[in-house]
Amino acid sequence: MHMRLSRRELVQGALSGLIGATLLPAMAQRAMGGGRLVLSRRPAFAVPLPTPFSSSLELDLAAHRQLLRFYRQAGADAVLAVGSTGEMLSITWPEALRLVRSASAVFGPSRTWASLSVGRSVESCRRGAADLHQAGAGLPVVIPGLLAGAGSTEAEAERLLLEVGRGIPGPLGLYESINPFHRTLPAPLLAALAAQGSFQLLKTTQGAPQRMAALVAAVPRGFLILEANTADLFAVLQAGAAGVLDFCAACFPELLAHLCRSWADPKRRSSLQPLCRWIGDTDALLLGSLAFPRGVKAVLAARGLAIQPFSRQAVADLTRDQNAQVQDLVRQFRSLSRDLGITPLL
Repeated sequence: MHMRLSRRELVQGALSGLIGATLLPAMAQRAMGGGRLVLSRRPAFAVPLPTPFSSSLELDLAAHRQLLRFYRQAGADAVLAVGSTGEMLSITWPEALRLVRSASAVFGPSRTWASLSVGRSVESCRRGAADLHQAGAGLPVVIPGLLAGAGSTEAEAERLLLEVGRGIPGPLGLYESINPFHRTLPAPLLAALAAQGSFQLLKTTQGAPQRMAALVAAVPRGFLILEANTADLFAVLQAGAAGVLDFCAACFPELLAHLCRSWADPKRRSSLQPLCRWIGDTDALLLGSLAFPRGVKAVLAARGLAIQPFSRQAVADLTRDQNAQVQDLVRQFRSLSRDLGITPLL
């Protein structure tokens, strides 16, 4: 299936960001405006954007635009460009900015988030955030483990992060990335960062419901915490998570959209437990046995999108068994969609 964005759709994407930034806040206020980050619904879901490559390992921006249109049609509340799913360590900063411009053209600045993959110092975070704002990202996202590596103490991490926050107009996000620079933020540290004011969102990998409850209790009411990589999604949402940002959202956004819509009715929540388990199990499969990040791309290709499982990272091609797992995952999705009354986009 081939999708192309018309000029009208590109304009609509830009207008949606403008409207969200001024009259009807959807995800964030106007870039560089120092405003508050606001979710239009709770829970919400954001998509960690995969980065498509050609067979020569150049950026495939046509496939990238197709993905963006797919996620917008599926009802994603925001997209995160240049994250771990986007293979940020293999992408140059000029390439990252091209991907951000592509995302912002479809989702608008207020719904385009982007990781500060160059943020290894306070100054590089500040310069990078300015670049991202100019490219059309309304929410630059700092990676604590990149800014303050494994050798840094918690006190040093707090000092560096607060310096970043003081030097950049909000809103800013925080991103507990997966290896090789995984640093989680304990509740007291997160509380200090939230009190500073610029940091207004955390994407966390702390998947236990008790951890989520502690994080939620430590921050002001308007601070948003999105969960990723949890095996107990239902309990984490009950504990107060504002939404989800995981690999399953990249492959099967229709399911996340259904979950977010249905959660609004308290009477329906208990019936969502099997769906939450499937999302959690699928996320673990995509991160583990399916050779991340190639597995995410293989699933999208199996669903009919024009993306190939090429990667600049040193990840082996999928084996025959892994390709069989991909096909089985897509079959499971279609069966689950029928049971839930969801019409897949592909």
